Formats: sequence, C-alpha cells, structure tokens
Amino acid sequence: MNKIKLSVIVMLCSLNILFAQEPNKKFKVHKVWVSKIDNSKMIKGILLEANDESLRIIGKKNSEIIVNVKDIHKIKIRRKGKVGSGVAIGAAIGVTTGVVIGLVSGDDPDKTIDSWFFGTYTVEGTTGGEKAVGWAFILGTTGTVVGAVAGSKKEAFLINGDARNYLMHFDEIQTYSTNRKK
Repeated sequence: MNKIKLSVIVMLCSLNILFAQEPNKKFKVHKVWVSKIDNSKMIKGILLEANDESLRIIGKKNSEIIVNVKDIHKIKIRRKGKVGSGVAIGAAIGVTTGVVIGLVSGDDPDKTIDSWFFGTYTVEGTTGGEKAVGWAFILGTTGTVVGAVAGSKKEAFLINGDARNYLMHFDEIQTYSTNRKK
C-alpha cells in the first residue's frame, strides 16, 4: 500500500514539472491584399513578415514577394478561415435561437373556421416542434449570412507610399505576420 501512495505522490509532483513548460505558440495565418501606388496588379497572399522597410508575402505556388513601403498604397488583412468560422458561428446561433423560440412558444390549439365558401372546417394547430424547425431554418439562414458578412471584414491600412504612415501602423501590421517576434 505504501508503494502505491509513494507512486501517486511522485506522479503528482512530476505533473507540476510537465505543466511548467511553456506550450508552443502557434501563430494564426493572415491573408493580405496589397495595392500598389502605380495601380499595377494587386498582390495577394499570406503575410509572412513585416519589417521597417518592406512586407514579405507568400504568394501563389509558395513564391516569396517583397513589397517596399514606398510602393504600397493600401494594405488589407484578414485572418485565414475567418469567413468560414463566421458562417459556422452565425448558423449555430441562428439555429439554436430558432429552436428555443419554437419550443418555448409551445403548441397552438386547433382552430375552427366558419367560411361561407368552404363551410366550417378545422385547422390543426402548429406544434412546438414544427415551429422550432421553421424558426431554426429562418434564423439559421439569417445567421449564416450575417456571419459571412462579419467574417469577411478586412483590416485596412492606408499607406500611400509614406513611410510615416506605415510606421504609424507598423506594430499592428506586425502582429498579423507569421514570423513576428514573440
């Protein structure tokens, strides 16, 4: 019995050492769109690095593109996958809200309708489950659209080839880069 107690104490003490290590921090990948002063083709890719003088971007087919600050008109940045997560979150919130509204509203009673053309007939009331499905569809669709719109928003920085404008936003731009300093 003493060996088991000792083993448990040693194991608990070693857990502290395991959790004391700093976990690997994974950086989120950000897409970047850079328009140039000369109105040439827009540069699209993943922001690899931002330094005082230029941006390093990974373009199509893993090609590295370096853009000097004096050539930059505007920088737009968005986290990769943000639109998809916005859609998923919006849809989940919409569907959940719709189900709750439908179920909380309960069942409707049957109605008897007296019509001169069709005579008297009974209309069956809607159940809470049927309302839940209807509201879930309506609010889920609405949430999906709202999530897509919210997720597609890009951070924009107007540089106009001016190094002062770039340096004014430099710290924020650098936080979006993959190779930023920890």
